[in-house]
Amino acid sequence: MLETVKTLLFRGDGGVAVHECRRCGTSVETAEAECPACGSNDIVTLSTN
Repeated sequence: MLETVKTLLFRGDGGVAVHECRRCGTSVETAEAECPACGSNDIVTLSTN
């Protein structure tokens, strides 16, 4: 199972970017989005690069 997760996360495109609300931790589609769970626009982008 760990190998499957690694394959999904590290596809050779240089990494994965995840956009997440700093207030509640909900994942959002883009860094410019408003959090659908709490309405905050304080979004952070985390990268595996």
